Amino acid sequence: MSDFSISLGQEIINLMTQGTVRTPPSNIFVGVFDTSDTERSTDFANGRASTTAGTDWNVIGTNSTDVENANQISLGEAQVDVNDLENVALFDSASGGNKLAEYTMDATPFDVAAGTTLTFPAGDLSFDVRDETE
Repeated sequence: MSDFSISLGQEIINLMTQGTVRTPPSNIFVGVFDTSDTERSTDFANGRASTTAGTDWNVIGTNSTDVENANQISLGEAQVDVNDLENVALFDSASGGNKLAEYTMDATPFDVAAGTTLTFPAGDLSFDVRDETE
């Protein structure tokens, strides 16, 4: 199963049936969700964390279908206690926009106390685009 979203699936359909794709975003934004599937990114000082498409993500290995964050990503300090975090997602906008991918993080659910910074070290977040050999 792929970590990528229906929105990206529609992009592939448009490419195949219409020969078109939209202009890719220059930034990819990282957000977090709790166990009730509520986005909790706004509970952090930075909101969704901005990353640069093309430089802040690496392919893992040769001919791999996995990508991972190349640099540390921080949502900043929690403004309140944020409980039961479970999923991380990628978006094409700092708010609203299209969800590009989502997956369940390791060792979840977990809590982040008010005043604590939520940071993902380089290589901590990875997303899989599966190919026909998997």
